[in-house]
Amino acid sequence: MKLKNILFTSLLVSGLMYSAQAQFVGDAIIFGQENNGGTARFKGLGNAKTALGGDISSVTGNPAGLGFFKQSDISVSVNYNNANNKGTYFGQNTSKNKGRFGIDHAGVVFHFPTNEGYHGWQNFNVGISYENTNTFTNNVRYEGTNPDNSLVNRYSDMASTSTNTNWIDQMYKSILIEEHSDPTKGYFPVVGDRANKTQIADVLDKGYNSRTALAFGANYNNVFYIGANLGFTSFRYDHSSQFSEGGWTKNRAQILANNPNSEIADPTSPLFDFVEANYELLDDYYQRTEGSGVDFKIGAIYKPAVDWNIGATISSPTWYTIDDYTDSYIKVDYYDNETASSAFSTKEVLSDPTEDSYNLITPWKFSVGLSKFFSRGLLSADIEYVDYSTMKLRTIGGANPSREREWDADMKAAYQSAVNVRVGGEVLFTNALSGRAGFNYFGNPYKGADNKQYSGSLGLGAKITQSLYLDLAVVHLVNDYKVTPYEVDETFWNTKNPVADIKHQRTNVVLTLGAKF
Repeated sequence: MKLKNILFTSLLVSGLMYSAQAQFVGDAIIFGQENNGGTARFKGLGNAKTALGGDISSVTGNPAGLGFFKQSDISVSVNYNNANNKGTYFGQNTSKNKGRFGIDHAGVVFHFPTNEGYHGWQNFNVGISYENTNTFTNNVRYEGTNPDNSLVNRYSDMASTSTNTNWIDQMYKSILIEEHSDPTKGYFPVVGDRANKTQIADVLDKGYNSRTALAFGANYNNVFYIGANLGFTSFRYDHSSQFSEGGWTKNRAQILANNPNSEIADPTSPLFDFVEANYELLDDYYQRTEGSGVDFKIGAIYKPAVDWNIGATISSPTWYTIDDYTDSYIKVDYYDNETASSAFSTKEVLSDPTEDSYNLITPWKFSVGLSKFFSRGLLSADIEYVDYSTMKLRTIGGANPSREREWDADMKAAYQSAVNVRVGGEVLFTNALSGRAGFNYFGNPYKGADNKQYSGSLGLGAKITQSLYLDLAVVHLVNDYKVTPYEVDETFWNTKNPVADIKHQRTNVVLTLGAKF
């Protein structure tokens, strides 16, 4: 199986069809990527914050930015996150929305001046923050009429190579597959794989990825700023997917063409009722994954001139410990015709739930930034480099080195390095009101697969009093990609894998209320 294609499935088909190795490698990108969190001010600026300071987002952004604080500060950010997905599958369009409210960011910075005058160290500031680095809430649905192949083609491929005799026996007893008269050809679908079939995929994700960080930043002579943080991350990911297919089983002649001795095609057999029967197939999969980890970051900002900032950060991997649980089953109902109110037979293929634990090490990240200040505003830009092929999966305690080597090879085959670009600007309309805008381009982490992702943001900031401030930001993200619900042996079946085009759009509205003290 081509791993790069696994990454674009959503585990729509039964967990029986995937090894734990492939699942873990596919999940690594989900937990290894982050949507930069922070306050509404920095989100309105496109999160171009590597060379900016003076915002509580600096705790997890560039901690050197804490050195810009001249007084203590506290803020909380709430958000509404809405995911809209449009799926196109065999020419049919389907839309789905999913939204939620939540706490996006909260933090406090304590200012400690050194009283050394105008030269030397000016302050040592300490910050603590919580931020939501990723929201998994999402609902993707697509449906259409597939005339080319069936999910059961995939089951047949698996049965032809599997050593799980119990699973093969369940599939056979479910009247989904039949053995070829030529044993070297394995199994074939009893359902009409080259006939029109209605297929529906429905994927629901829930969960979060959050980071709590402790940071310090210092200001030397108002020219050089340094900082570091220690982060503690945790996440929970709930994934539920269903793939349904409806159509007709093959007629007697079509079955006999593959196996002249088929019991199903024997008119004297009770199984003959399943010939030219209407069927509804459901493949259901559930996954719950939880993890926690630790990471650190160091950063610096240098002012070569009063109106210029140059910043850089180095972010360590996050060292995760992850617990994973999966469950899946297949159900198929058979009807005499399309209008029948009840099935004349129901079959199930059951699997044992799986539980596993492993370690994930995410990539190092390197970022540089530049900011230019004007009398009534600023411009800021960041470039970030991440090599996703360096992600590592490890068995607990190094218990299985050969498995780890396979994981490393799969990571390098599936992922590549990516460059992310963030730009933003701020204009002071008055001394109390400012406007912001930003743009993000996210490099493609997948090797050999299309994945376009970018976002734009707008924001407003208002000073309510000398100590109170209010910021608002709207961030709109677009992600275009393709998903393959299942894979078949294209050469053997002389057919192409089905592909759905997904246009994912996520709108995040963030409101920050803060106070300086």
